[in-house]
Amino acid sequence: MDYNTFTQEILSSLKKEAGEQRVTLHKIEKNNGKILDAVTIMESGAHIAPTIYLADFYDFFRHGMSLEEVTLKILELNAERQVEEEEFQNAGFEDYKRARSHICYKLINFEMNRKLLNNVPYIPYLDLAVVFYYRLDEEILNGANFLVHNCHLETWGVKLKEIYEDAHKNTSRRLPFTFQGMEELIREMSGEDDFLSLGFQKREPMYILTNEEKYFGAAVLLYPHVLSHISRLLHCNYFVLPSSIHECILVPDSGQFSKKELETMVREVNETQVVDEEVLSHNVYYYDRKKDALIL
Repeated sequence: MDYNTFTQEILSSLKKEAGEQRVTLHKIEKNNGKILDAVTIMESGAHIAPTIYLADFYDFFRHGMSLEEVTLKILELNAERQVEEEEFQNAGFEDYKRARSHICYKLINFEMNRKLLNNVPYIPYLDLAVVFYYRLDEEILNGANFLVHNCHLETWGVKLKEIYEDAHKNTSRRLPFTFQGMEELIREMSGEDDFLSLGFQKREPMYILTNEEKYFGAAVLLYPHVLSHISRLLHCNYFVLPSSIHECILVPDSGQFSKKELETMVREVNETQVVDEEVLSHNVYYYDRKKDALIL
């Protein structure tokens, strides 16, 4: 059974088993234009419901789980998520005075997300866009988050400048940056042969810049004074390679690599090692100490 047939079959099965609950299939746009199928199973009179993506369940089906078993698994997950949704409703989202301390920001690619950016508040940054998300506390939904849309700003009655200022303070406080040598990390992730084939020699220092959770960590590029602090540590200008939305690789400008060579490496890694939704950019940035600026 192909994926499209599975989607229709599982939708029909869910409608039979869900009783009076309303089962709806949605096309959800994720980062970089990725479209995923998802279902919601909504109680009568409810206004929100968990979003359950179907791709993982198709994998379960392909590996031997029956349609009936998949249906039951989805219904069980939905019941668990509904409890979490109730906790979320009590977390203070609707009142911005309570919500503002939960607002953070992340970086995404501008061109790859043009359609999405029509519906969310954002600030252009290089070839990227700064967008905002509501981050729940760790004890509630295990630090879950969701993207802030234009309609949320209207409901809250706040402007882009205000939400940016709140996110700027919150993100660096909740998700402190980390900066460390990464030669060993690259070797562990890709293997010695792959490491050398990318052109990185042992004598060339490289560093990884992210946050403590290594989640949406490329946003540390926006943190106040981080880039200038790193330049003082390195005593030189440096290249910034956007390895994903979660982290960046920093390469001191010692003359070994040209920007063009590094961009070739970034593109190769994006195409072979980074999932589509997590690609940040194919470009390489350059931090100039004298200008105290990150430039394309």
